Amino acid sequence: MKMDAESALLKKMELDFHVPESGCCGMAGAFGYEKGDHYNVSVACGERVLLPEVRSAGERDLIVADGFSCREQIQQCTDREALHLAQVLQLALRSGVKAAVGRPEHWYVRQRQAAHARAYAKAALIAISVAGIALIAWRARRETRSGGG
Repeated sequence: MKMDAESALLKKMELDFHVPESGCCGMAGAFGYEKGDHYNVSVACGERVLLPEVRSAGERDLIVADGFSCREQIQQCTDREALHLAQVLQLALRSGVKAAVGRPEHWYVRQRQAAHARAYAKAALIAISVAGIALIAWRARRETRSGGG
């Protein structure tokens, strides 16, 4: 797996890093989501090199994977979340990668969970508002049909 540009950037950020010799995540887009043989092949590919490497990573090690499928496979098959290189840059600009507390990816997980909570609250508010409007309209129509009384 050639990662010359990524490696150069991580060196410039003065991060110590390790790139596995090889190792496909195995997900290959939707392939790894398909039930049965596709899923089994997907996990077997990931278990050859990549997933064991992720599991052996230290608690403070960043797991970096730019591919969506790779990040999904890592999240589903390990207890870690991989960051996109752009997220590593954002983390470094935000507070310094080395200054992060706990696992480096936890900040992103918390941000995503907070965004989901806000979205769910907004959806609930909209649903309640629509239900309220529908109830008012139903009552008004009922009163109109019954002659206002």
